[in-house]
Amino acid sequence: MSSRVLPLLLRFAAAALVAIGVSSCGGSVSANPSPIVTDPAISILPGTGTTMYSGLPTTFVLSGGTGSYIVTSSNQAVIPIAGGVTGRSVNLVPNPVAADTPVTLTVRDTGSAVPVTANVTVRPGTVGNTVTITPSATQPAACGSSICAGGDAEVKVTVSQGGIPLAARGVSFGVVSGDFRIIASGFGVTPEVLAASANTITDELGVARIRIRALPEALAQTALIQITDLATGAFQRTSFTISQNGSAPLVALPNVINFTGPNTTACASGLGADVVVFGGRPPYQITQPGSVAFVTPSVVTTSGGRFSVTSNGGCADIATIGIIDASGATATVTVSNKVGTVEVVPQFLVSPNAVAIATCTDTAGVVAAGGSGTFFAAAGSGALVTTVAGSAVSIARAKGSAAPGITSPQTLQVFVSDGKSVLPVTVTLNGLAATTACPP
Repeated sequence: MSSRVLPLLLRFAAAALVAIGVSSCGGSVSANPSPIVTDPAISILPGTGTTMYSGLPTTFVLSGGTGSYIVTSSNQAVIPIAGGVTGRSVNLVPNPVAADTPVTLTVRDTGSAVPVTANVTVRPGTVGNTVTITPSATQPAACGSSICAGGDAEVKVTVSQGGIPLAARGVSFGVVSGDFRIIASGFGVTPEVLAASANTITDELGVARIRIRALPEALAQTALIQITDLATGAFQRTSFTISQNGSAPLVALPNVINFTGPNTTACASGLGADVVVFGGRPPYQITQPGSVAFVTPSVVTTSGGRFSVTSNGGCADIATIGIIDASGATATVTVSNKVGTVEVVPQFLVSPNAVAIATCTDTAGVVAAGGSGTFFAAAGSGALVTTVAGSAVSIARAKGSAAPGITSPQTLQVFVSDGKSVLPVTVTLNGLAATTACPP
């Protein structure tokens, strides 16, 4: 037998024996086995220094430790995660932010491995929420704000970062659904070139523009277009309606509803608005706008009928209610629900609310919190003196003051205020502090 063949046969036989041994011990092979851990230290990749964008997913790969992980975020409002992770990776999608926001991700395992952290930065999305779609001025008036079948329109959006327009930025426009195409050829060029997607760049104001064409055979429908910032992958989708030529437009008024919460920590709940539907061909089917509000009824039977939109506490910059008539024509109502502008003032507290002093040189302290954040203190008796340093209030016998009583103990009061409300602190004088005049 060849000297090369024998070692190979021995290796094969050894592998077979190992496989048989595992089977005989009750082992099994899983289609998705647990991670094989070779490193006791936990790691997360990408790690510190990673940049994430609002609305865009980032995949983090986890390894080491026991192979079962718990991931938490230091800012749940920006990156909402706090719990176990199934598998060796986790996709995280940051919520919208107004400016670059640091967040710390912490990874623990189910054993005793040292937790690791990744300090990431979440940046605002670059594609603006407001997408303007303007039909050509030459289309029939019967189509209203919709694009007539066979007609064209300009699509415009602003690309910015932290409120600063991004000039000369590559932007892609693409068809998501609906009977329309992107006009990929220049204005006036014949024959016209239509495509499912096309790229352009922003102007000096960060505005990207492109033209779209509704297909001549398009029926009444709602179409969906996506605008993508090529540099970051951030994107925005928006819907618009296509109408058949000569059809009476389906209209909903108002077509924009904005709810505002009672304070800076909550969106509106229980506020309502009515929408009137007319035109098209009744009855009208009404869709729900997701978690921001609920709609009743779901069917409006007559032209001029109405439905109610009631906020339910969910926050959203924009959500869409679809109205579909019996012939398939559509209209939309956009709904937003945002936090209010009224600041929530925390409760004013003083702790402890009772202290004791035993001599002329003793000092007692209390701490103020909440309220306006600016604190003052005053003694209810000339035998006491107070000083305030930030939130700390010190209380002592006043120098050169007479004894407040002839017996011990004596009870006096100090009053602490945040400028809007006042809380009392009981001061008990014991021993010499109650019966002795304090020297100057």
